[in-house]
Amino acid sequence: MNLHTERVWREMWEQYGCKLRVEEGLVNLGKPGHTAEGSQVQEAHDGRSTAAYYAFGTALGVLEETQGLQILESLAELQITDKMSPHYGAFRWYREETRVNDSNAAFFILMPLVVLRLYLEEQVPVTHRELLDRMLDHGAVWFEHELKEPILYYSNKIVSDGALLLAISKIRSLPHHYQAGIAFFERWLEYTFRRGWGWGENISLIYIQIIMNALRIASVSLYAENLGLQERIRTVMEGLVDYVRFHEGYEFVPAIRSYNDQGELHPSSLMWRVAGMETSPSIEAETGGSLWNGLSYLLFEEDLQKEKPDSKLPIQRSRSERIMDSSYAYTWVGVTGRIGSVNRFPVIAGSYQWPTWGLAWQSYPVSLAVEGHQVSYLRWYAHNGESVRTHPADYQKAYLGPALFQESWYPDTQLRSVQENQAVLVVRSMSRIHNEASELADEWIVNRWTGELRTVLGADGREWTILQYPQSAVLIAPLLAIAYGDLARQVPTIHPVMDGDTLRLRQVLYAGELKLLQQPRLESGWAIYYADGISSLSEATALAARLRLVEASYKDGEVPRETYMEIRCATLFEGDRKLAEFILDPHKIESGED
Repeated sequence: MNLHTERVWREMWEQYGCKLRVEEGLVNLGKPGHTAEGSQVQEAHDGRSTAAYYAFGTALGVLEETQGLQILESLAELQITDKMSPHYGAFRWYREETRVNDSNAAFFILMPLVVLRLYLEEQVPVTHRELLDRMLDHGAVWFEHELKEPILYYSNKIVSDGALLLAISKIRSLPHHYQAGIAFFERWLEYTFRRGWGWGENISLIYIQIIMNALRIASVSLYAENLGLQERIRTVMEGLVDYVRFHEGYEFVPAIRSYNDQGELHPSSLMWRVAGMETSPSIEAETGGSLWNGLSYLLFEEDLQKEKPDSKLPIQRSRSERIMDSSYAYTWVGVTGRIGSVNRFPVIAGSYQWPTWGLAWQSYPVSLAVEGHQVSYLRWYAHNGESVRTHPADYQKAYLGPALFQESWYPDTQLRSVQENQAVLVVRSMSRIHNEASELADEWIVNRWTGELRTVLGADGREWTILQYPQSAVLIAPLLAIAYGDLARQVPTIHPVMDGDTLRLRQVLYAGELKLLQQPRLESGWAIYYADGISSLSEATALAARLRLVEASYKDGEVPRETYMEIRCATLFEGDRKLAEFILDPHKIESGED
């Protein structure tokens, strides 16, 4: 640990580490936990926070030896040590849990202890090592178990498991487990280079940091004979850092697994500085007030001390980032804002929504950021007669029940989009809906809206909604859609609604009495254009008057098609200049070909 890292760690300890309430060896969060069992108590006692508390306190020499030992004993009680248990070596996240609710607890709890042993072994009291070794040995068995049939698409979890297996193998001299770790990383790298990042954590600022932590731990745990593997891991890390650098301190647009439903422009993260950006947030903001997140200061202390690159990114730029197979994230950056989209979401089948998990509630597959204002985005809205559910949604409201509908069966919900520079065409669909609702809508959400709004006609008579900002405008029009009760596509109306200071542009697919909605297919569609530098409503109105949407819906005669399964195409023109073109075949989506 260099002097700068030590200073930062001491500052973190003084600001919030020493203020944590430790009761019988575990940190009391002062609030419920996040798991099914942990959420049922008023104040959960948390293993992850406690492990970080122990690592910081031990590294800085501020924990008494007996206190540290009590903490380790309490952490050890969270670990499953019954060798006959299918969870042998795993951890309960909270003291209040009776079973393993979250398999990720193992790497979150053991990571601070592993980092301490890897980097600051000399700080660990001799009297603590036997208990630490025992926990690490049990953990190695669990991690090897998880890697036998690895969930390759769940990047941050499985890479963290693999990294800790390698690290524990090095600390404890466990050659069999070391080889299992090597075999895993060979397989994961092959999968990642061949197919991609599973459900998309490579476009998540939050989970990129966790993945980077894991890859750094894996890299420093490799022996000299594995330099080739180390170099390939380094290449992956450089790719992630380059993607972070491209976004230059702004919320990723688009984003998968973000919790930014308030549309904040500049999320705090240490990753910005790891990527070479000059930022000056407070340490508390950079870590979210979490000692655990402060581990990254040690893991990346050399990177943080490097000279920042002189080269500046071009102001106007674009990037297409592969997520998985043929799924990509596209981002266009202008002078006053940026717009992005995922060409298909979910990026892998089976990941959209389930009763207790899913990607939809925490993802922003089409979003737009305006400098000095906010990130706006598409959102599904469902009212079940008693409560509202949305995709995306607030973390606290959705974590334990993230599905859009209250039933445990769901429509096949899909998004397809095309983006050319600052023009996006997107279609969202629900197939085979069989769910109760009193209202179902697709919405464009703009938090903290203070601009001017006007509805005008385009060159073809289509209505465009103009959101006028001081130095730019967002122009939005509906594409052909299929509402509840319809089987053919029709042009819908966008309804602007102010909800407090939040603007909601709504395409309503159903509104009425609470009923079981049964229909083979629903669709909504959007044309979104970011007009960079358009600073007045008159300019924006003149631009809208030049915009023209050409849409068609047709059968091809190659496969049976009902009206709602017809191929659809849409082309956006400004005058005679084609801005974007989109062709979608529902038959291919439902058959899994697209």
